[in-house]
Amino acid sequence: MKPMEISKEKAAFLGRITASVSHDIQNVLAIIKETSGLMEDFFLMQQSGGLENFDAKVGKCLQTIKKQTYRGVDLTSGLNGFAHTSDVHQISIGIFGTLNRLISIAQRLFNQKGVDVSLMECPTPCSILTDPVLFQMTVFSCIECLIDIIGAKKAVSLDIQASEHGLAIRIVCQDTPLAYDDYSPKLIQSTQWTTINGLCEQIDMSAEIISDVPGILISIK
Repeated sequence: MKPMEISKEKAAFLGRITASVSHDIQNVLAIIKETSGLMEDFFLMQQSGGLENFDAKVGKCLQTIKKQTYRGVDLTSGLNGFAHTSDVHQISIGIFGTLNRLISIAQRLFNQKGVDVSLMECPTPCSILTDPVLFQMTVFSCIECLIDIIGAKKAVSLDIQASEHGLAIRIVCQDTPLAYDDYSPKLIQSTQWTTINGLCEQIDMSAEIISDVPGILISIK
């Protein structure tokens, strides 16, 4: 990829994730608004003649507002951290924390396709010096590739693997039992696979198709 193409792809990626999180935040605010309006109705009904189970109804509303407030804080915090990854082109990042935040704020995009994306716990702290935006774009592209090209139906999992041979990220479909000869040609022939390899080249990583289960292994050199 040329520098101009990379800049455009970065901007598109950042914009797509930001737009999705903004939509989630709007949903949070809408729920809080509706719930507070319902509480107001309950209070008016209570004042005008009493309301059965008033305390329980108001308590349920308060729990909803509290839950959505925490959700909104998580979303804005995650978005803030994500946005700052574009501040520098090369920095040391924690792999688990970075991927955990990406999956959290991008979950809506995956859920729209009916797929839950999860990250397995990593007992060993792993950090790399890289371009944080391109790193996230690479992993995000792999997840989308498994969903769009291989056809993950319910779940995709990520596993950070650390060994004496280096670091790798194993990204697999948990619900799509296909033989290697069935899914590997689809991947290799896709434009998304070309994009993934192009991104890997930019950050000194490599991508290979996993043979025992539909998935992609990103190796960090």
